[in-house]
Amino acid sequence: MKLTGTKIRTLLGVAAASVCLFSATGQQASAGQLYNGWNYGIDASNDGSGGSSFEIKGMAIKEVGDSIFVALTGGMPLTGAADGGAADGNIGWGDLFFNLSGKDFQTASSTNSLFGIRFAGTNDSNAATTGVYKNVSAMSVTGVNNGYGSLNQYYNSGFDKANTQGTDLATKEAAYNYFGQNTPILNEIGSGTKVGDITMLTATQLLTAGLNFGHFGAAGSQTIGFQLSRSLLGSGSYMANVFVECGNDGVALAGNLAKAPEPSSIVGLALVGLTAAGSMLRKRRLASVNIVES
Repeated sequence: MKLTGTKIRTLLGVAAASVCLFSATGQQASAGQLYNGWNYGIDASNDGSGGSSFEIKGMAIKEVGDSIFVALTGGMPLTGAADGGAADGNIGWGDLFFNLSGKDFQTASSTNSLFGIRFAGTNDSNAATTGVYKNVSAMSVTGVNNGYGSLNQYYNSGFDKANTQGTDLATKEAAYNYFGQNTPILNEIGSGTKVGDITMLTATQLLTAGLNFGHFGAAGSQTIGFQLSRSLLGSGSYMANVFVECGNDGVALAGNLAKAPEPSSIVGLALVGLTAAGSMLRKRRLASVNIVES
């Protein structure tokens, strides 16, 4: 039997297939709403105190290879909205937090167990630059942004409705249990160590990646997206959340991050694939020899 170049390439493709299978396989989100590869948390409508600029409609997260994509939609531009009640005349997005500790937000913050992402460069974060931070404790900036002192104050101002913090903290009680009832709304990075950067994404890039808040009737006038390396975060079950700086609205999303593959594991899988390909080649050569001798 003669082995053509095409057949050899097919056999060697076993190695590549092994690596691709490993890279594409990961745990699915344990909560949220899955659609087209994205995990969505949808916020209640008309719960942005102060008007449409302070309205968050949803958050979505997607894992592709070694990348994590994050998208937020609502009425708040990336650079914030002018407001004379704020100390700096501007109210914007707070920082995004990932809590993989399994503890409530207040406890995770007090033990520096959060990951934080500053994606809005004009906000009041203590993070020096935009990017991903570990060992994070959170702080509240609602006081200097004409905002609410606690979630209890927010709910009692006419926003006691389902999904006010998103579909994964669907009730007031669930939000209180996770964030605290009468404690300050912690919405920006207070301290932490930067571990990497983020890449902002255009609307076209998000659309190409399959993002579709419209499927849930939750597309806002502003959609913000960015990408980061999965290796910058931990793995396992998480609760991600973000508030606007005044605490006038927020959204949370539960899910599960797959563990980033170790380089040595990828090499090992490639070697397994190559060994399998080599074994198949040897068997075919021996079969060819036996046919000739007979």
